Amino acid sequence: MKPFSDAIKSLNLNYEKAPNPSEFSVFTGVGDKLLDIKTLYKDIPCQAACPAKTNVPAYIEAIAQGQPDKAYKINQEDNVFPGVLGRICTRPCEDNCRHKWTGIQGPVQICHLKRTADDDSENPAKPLPSWFENSDCKVAIIGGGPAGLTAARELRRYGHNVTIFEKEDCLGGMMIMGIPKFRLPRDIVEREVKLITDSGVTVKTGQYIDAELMSKIIDDYDAVLVSVGSVRPSDLKLPGMEEGMEIPGLDFMKKFNYGEIREMKGQDVVIVGGGFTAVDCARSCARAAKMLVGEEGNVSIMYRRTEAQMSANVEEQEALQDENITVETLVSPMSARVEDGKLKSVVFHRNMLGESHRDGGKPPISPIPDSDFDVPCNMLIVAIGQVRTLNILPDNIKLAENHNTTHERVFVSGDFAYGSLDVIHAVEDGKAAAAQIDTFLTGQVRLKTHVGIELVDRGGETGRFRDHDLQVPDHMPVLPLTQRDGSAEVETGLKGDSTHIAATRCYLCHYKFEIDQDKCIHCDWCIKAAPRDCIKRTARLFHDDDGAVKMDVDATLAKEATYIWIDSDQCIRCGKCLRVCPTEAISMRKMSLQSCPVSGLK
Repeated sequence: MKPFSDAIKSLNLNYEKAPNPSEFSVFTGVGDKLLDIKTLYKDIPCQAACPAKTNVPAYIEAIAQGQPDKAYKINQEDNVFPGVLGRICTRPCEDNCRHKWTGIQGPVQICHLKRTADDDSENPAKPLPSWFENSDCKVAIIGGGPAGLTAARELRRYGHNVTIFEKEDCLGGMMIMGIPKFRLPRDIVEREVKLITDSGVTVKTGQYIDAELMSKIIDDYDAVLVSVGSVRPSDLKLPGMEEGMEIPGLDFMKKFNYGEIREMKGQDVVIVGGGFTAVDCARSCARAAKMLVGEEGNVSIMYRRTEAQMSANVEEQEALQDENITVETLVSPMSARVEDGKLKSVVFHRNMLGESHRDGGKPPISPIPDSDFDVPCNMLIVAIGQVRTLNILPDNIKLAENHNTTHERVFVSGDFAYGSLDVIHAVEDGKAAAAQIDTFLTGQVRLKTHVGIELVDRGGETGRFRDHDLQVPDHMPVLPLTQRDGSAEVETGLKGDSTHIAATRCYLCHYKFEIDQDKCIHCDWCIKAAPRDCIKRTARLFHDDDGAVKMDVDATLAKEATYIWIDSDQCIRCGKCLRVCPTEAISMRKMSLQSCPVSGLK
C-alpha cells in the first residue's frame, strides 16, 4: 500500500501555490541583502534608532543572564563608551522601544542598563583587537573629544598608526569639560579613554593647532582628521549689556569642573537656554539646595519654548525641581539693566508657541505684545548653543560634503562637521569618518556589514514570559539632596532586583519567530496559544522592491486566509507558538548586525 503522501502525488493535482514568504534572504548564515537589514531594523527598532547601532537586546539579554562583562563588551564594540553613555546618552533608542507604543510601563531602561553593564563588570575591560595587520600609514587626529577618540580607535583597528593632537592637558573633550562631575564622574571617562589609547594610539596634549601648524601636519601625515568640535559660544548681544558681562555656558562648566567656582553667595543667576548645557549650568549652580548661591540666591532657567522642547529628560526635570531651580518657559531676553558697571536685571518678554512642523522640528515662537517683565540678575549665563570656527583650516582648504574637504587628505568629523549634537552622534560620525579614511588610504572597502542569522534550537525558550510585561520598573535611585556636594554622582545606579526587572522587561527583539508556510496546516493552535494578538490569519502580503513586507491584509474568515502570519511588532518572544505547533512549521532564529573583513582583499 502506498504512503498517503505518494497517493496524493499520484492524483497529479495542478494548482498555483502562494509563494512561501521569508523575511530573510537566507535561512541561516550571512544575510547580505537589503531585505536582511530592513528586517533587522524593523524587528529591533531600538538598534535602528541608535546612531551607533548598538546591539541593545543582546547586551540586555546578557545582563538578564547575569553576564555584565559580556554586556559591557557588546557595548564597547558598538558605542565605544559604555560607562559614559550609560550616564549621559540622549536615549534615542528608548523613544523607539516597542514598549513605548504598547503602553506598558514605558520603555525599557536601556540607558540605565548600559551603565549597569559597566558598574557590575567583574573584570577590567581590554582594548578591542585589530581587524587588520599594521600598515605604514600615518593618520593625525586633531581633537581628542568623543568623535576624535572613536575615529582613533577604529583607525587603529584598521591597522593604521594614529596620533591625537589635543589642545587641553587631557583627552575627553566635552565629556571632561562640558558635563558636570555629578552626572559623569571623571574616572569613568579616563578609564574608557585609556582603553583607546592603550590600543597603541600616540597622544600629544597641550597642542594648540592653528592654520600654520595644520599645514605642517598635513605635509607630515598620510591623512588628517579634524575633530575639534563646536566650541565658540553663540552670542546673545543684549542691548544695555557691556561686553564680557555674560558668561558662556561652556566656559562656566569648564570652570566648575576644574574647581574654579566654589561659592556664589547671594547671586541671582539666570541661565538663558534650554539645552543640555543650560540644564547642567543650572544644576551646577544649585548643588545641594543652593550650596553655591546660598539660600538668599536664586537660580533660574529662562527658555523661549516649553519644557516639552527642552533637552532635559523627565528625570533631569525632576532633579531641577528637587534642587530648587526655577524654570520659566516661553520667554526670550530683550535687554539688560546695568548700574555702576554691574548687571542688575534682564528684561524678558513672553512668547506664544506656534504649530509644530510636520517634519518633527521644533515649533516656531512669536512674541506677545506688551508682555515685558524684569528678572533680577547679577550673573547671566548664556547657553544657547555653540558654533564651529573654521580658522584652524588653511585658507586653501574648505569643507565639502560628508567628511571631506577640498584637500583629498584632510577629513572632518563630529561637531566640527555637522554642528553641536551629543556624544552618541559623535561616536557614529567618528566610526564613519574612520571607515572613509581607511578606504582612502587603501583604495578599497575592507569591512562589510551584514546580518548574521543563526538557528536557535531551544524549543522556543528565550527566557521571556508574558508576566514580564506586567513588571513595574524602579526609578533610578539618587543621592539625598543634602549629600549632593558638587562632585558626588547623583544617580547611584540600578542594583539587584531593579536590574533584573529592567532587563527582563526587554522583548529580546533579536529573536525571530517565523512560520514556514509550506509546513503550516492552518490548525490555528499557535493563534490560540499566543498570549496576545501577535499571530493572525492573513489574506495577502504586500512587499517592497527588496522583498520586505510593507503591508498585510487580515483575513476575516479562516477560508480567506492565505497565511498564518507572525506580527513581529506584537510578538513578545515567549516561544509558545513554536512549542505548540504540530508540524514544526515555526522556527526561532537569532539575528545580529556584524562587521567582518571583506574576502579577496588585495
